[in-house]
Amino acid sequence: GTDSGVDTYFGLCTYPGRELRHRIDFKVYPRDIYAFGLIAWTGNDVLNRRLRLLAESKGYRLDDTGLFPATHGSGGKRGSRGTASLKLETEKEVFDFLGFPWLEPYERNL
Repeated sequence: GTDSGVDTYFGLCTYPGRELRHRIDFKVYPRDIYAFGLIAWTGNDVLNRRLRLLAESKGYRLDDTGLFPATHGSGGKRGSRGTASLKLETEKEVFDFLGFPWLEPYERNL
């Protein structure tokens, strides 16, 4: 585990009789941050970037483990996340908090 409680396994998938391999990532999120993990991993990268920038514009930092009040960085660097995440239990609650229109996972390929 990690400080956030996310357990991660990185593996390699091989195919019988073929040289082709794929990397596989397994992530297990605690219930209290599950919605943030779902948003991050159902993507896509364009949506994730938009949501992170929107969060930053509202004074927060968004990642796969939570939505944190941002602290001010020094020397012009972006602020780091605060210590405690907001308690949002569903993906929709995160979208609503950020003021972003709800998108079903299959609609997130922006």
